[in-house]
Amino acid sequence: MRKVFFATSNEHKAAEIGTILRTYGFEILPRALKIVEPDFDSIEEVARSKALQAFGYLKKPVIVEDTGIFFHAYNNFPGQIAKRVYQGIGFAGLLALIKAAQNKRATFKTVICFARSKKDLQLFSGSLEGRLLDHVVELEKNRLPYEKIFVPDGYSKTLVELDLEEKNKISHRAIAARKCGEWMKENYLY
Repeated sequence: MRKVFFATSNEHKAAEIGTILRTYGFEILPRALKIVEPDFDSIEEVARSKALQAFGYLKKPVIVEDTGIFFHAYNNFPGQIAKRVYQGIGFAGLLALIKAAQNKRATFKTVICFARSKKDLQLFSGSLEGRLLDHVVELEKNRLPYEKIFVPDGYSKTLVELDLEEKNKISHRAIAARKCGEWMKENYLY
């Protein structure tokens, strides 16, 4: 099994991506690094910046992941700043926005960036369409906040209610991880 670093301190992201990449012959080695979340206009730019920072620390090939959620009613806000928005307004603020909107549609998007060097960066993206709830499900679960209010199309449960196997069949992160795994299987020869 080939090994690749994954710059994250989030055990759930590591489990999701690690499970998928294992099917392509890769074991991830999670590393918590002090990476600055830049203020860029796209998830792709954020992922590139994070990958360059991670490669700068490790001096070895590494993957990073960045996820955003885009509320259709609010011109795709909060987008790539979803984490900061949640930290600022919490569930109370998010639910107020959702309740005030007629359109409850949203898109989750993940970008994984693989950095083999400071000049060799590969991006892989995945998205998932769904709807937002105006209440929180399974508040006590230690998972990403937006997963507790997002129901994927074709499902009656939120993302947080799906087990890892079911989630990895459909999720934005799983789609990006499969693309990354396919590419790494053919191109990552370390």
